[in-house]
Amino acid sequence: MATGYNVYFSGQVLAGEEPAEVRRRLGQLFKADEATLDKLFSGKAQLVKRNCDKATALKYKQAMEQAGAAPLIKAIAAEPAAAEQAPAAKLTAAQRIAMLANAPDVGRPDADRQTAENRVQAATTGDTQRGTFGILPAGSDVLRPEERQGPASPAVTAPDLEVGAGGERLSAVPPAAPPAPDTSHLSAAPVGATLPTLPATAEPVSPDTSALHLAPEGTDFSDCAA
Repeated sequence: MATGYNVYFSGQVLAGEEPAEVRRRLGQLFKADEATLDKLFSGKAQLVKRNCDKATALKYKQAMEQAGAAPLIKAIAAEPAAAEQAPAAKLTAAQRIAMLANAPDVGRPDADRQTAENRVQAATTGDTQRGTFGILPAGSDVLRPEERQGPASPAVTAPDLEVGAGGERLSAVPPAAPPAPDTSHLSAAPVGATLPTLPATAEPVSPDTSALHLAPEGTDFSDCAA
């Protein structure tokens, strides 16, 4: 007999995920109403997919983990072939109704269940064709915590550098300033004093003005026009 698998969910979410956001994503994935989501997040293990093969169980696991949920997968022994089974006793109508009411599977019509399976298939088929990558909602972390790498410390090589002692100058000491000039022989004159004129070396000029005289008053200088 081949081994079958049951897929359960007990309301647990992956590390770093918000339960409300995971609930919303699962509602979109399974087209589940609020009553079904309340049952899924009740804290008790709820059967999501019954007696499926390993490949189908892994597809459910991958799709639910992409939504942020942490599924539970348990292996079960496959039911024997119909020829090997003992004839089942005929059930009464009341027994059949009780079995349907107590079924642990997520309650939804067969058409909705088939739609959910198709959505799981669509969510995982693209990832199979493209490798292990998928499209996550806006704001989702791309890497898991264990896939993240811390910042690497750069290896800096500085053979020509050294650390100076505390208080040490970074540049050479500048040359000393020249001494101030001696002004002890200088003094300031009082206000209003006449400053002496510097001695001149040129000979004073004394022109001969004996041939010059002043014209009498009223002289006409028109003859000097030429």
